[in-house]
Amino acid sequence: MGKSTHAVLLHAYSSNNSGDGLLVDLSIQLLKQALGDSTRVSIVAADPASFPHYADVHPAPVLADSGMARIAGAASTMLSISRNGRIRAVSRLLESADLIVGVGGGYLRARNSVEALKLEAGHLLQMRAACLSGKPTVYLPQSIGPSMSAVPLRRHLLRMLGTFSSVLVRDDRSLNFLSDNANTQRAPDLAVMDFERRSTEIIARAGQVRSTIAHVAFVLRRAPSWSAGQRERYETSTKRLIQLLRSTCRISFAVQSTGRGNDDLSYYRKIGISGELKSLKELLSTDRPDAVVSVRLHGALESLLSGIPSYHLSYERKGFGAYADLGVEGWVSNAAGFDPESVALTLLASDAVRNFWTNASSGLERIRAGRELALASLRTAAYE
Repeated sequence: MGKSTHAVLLHAYSSNNSGDGLLVDLSIQLLKQALGDSTRVSIVAADPASFPHYADVHPAPVLADSGMARIAGAASTMLSISRNGRIRAVSRLLESADLIVGVGGGYLRARNSVEALKLEAGHLLQMRAACLSGKPTVYLPQSIGPSMSAVPLRRHLLRMLGTFSSVLVRDDRSLNFLSDNANTQRAPDLAVMDFERRSTEIIARAGQVRSTIAHVAFVLRRAPSWSAGQRERYETSTKRLIQLLRSTCRISFAVQSTGRGNDDLSYYRKIGISGELKSLKELLSTDRPDAVVSVRLHGALESLLSGIPSYHLSYERKGFGAYADLGVEGWVSNAAGFDPESVALTLLASDAVRNFWTNASSGLERIRAGRELALASLRTAAYE
């Protein structure tokens, strides 16, 4: 028997954000499905201490620092990559790898100049190390593309991505952004792929619960970089939706992220929701709702993987791409401008649960093809 494959997983964030933790878990599961259970996976993470359940975790250059250390690390990197000790350590790690993999997610974007600087000093640093290593590299399903008009950044990103073995994107805007790169293909989000893999079990479990919705759990978060008007509409509409559902349903609130600038608990306190709040994972296992309304995509998908229908109030393109792949486009709206009455009607319709799972079952063949594409991309790169 030959030696096991050594893969390095770049761009991991923090498991304190359960969506990001889920993407790391699913990336590793997909790697082992493709290359075998003996595959060794090293993780490069912004918050390595949040992954104690994995034995081989390394701090990401710049991103794993905090405060002045992060600023100093970014400054030294801008002057010279070789000045950053952590990038040297990551480069040595990549030298030992058979395959480099970019975790699935949405970290290769920048909506303004501040985000562009963070992208350049953080994630693009890891990408540059992957390019310099010369090792086969696959980026799992991504949302990619700065919306800002920073032409040098766009060209830099496109050029580096074009050198990799395969780049998978999870929405059509990203596919269009990378249309000149022949190595780019469309595939579903990793959690959507996992739904297809486990669909028989999930749908059977979903069929064992009541068909009417009497308990709704909300997964809310602070509005992202929107205008003041969009933020106001978002908060007004979510409060109205809660009010509408509360007249007939028990309402719960769940926390999905508590770390590194994504503290959902502080947002709940800001809008007046007090008391002890459970994590989404705990709520799904101990006080199972009939439906979830989630502003976080992977809160919606984590609920779906537990056999619970979820309405997604999306603040980014990734949500619309995922729900289109699932075949449940009627259960996603723009969080910055949704109609709470319409969302309530969708959730409280007499056949809502049955129709959700019927529609979710309709896209399985398409999702299966996307998962096979991802597996083939990993195998081809690892054995080329």
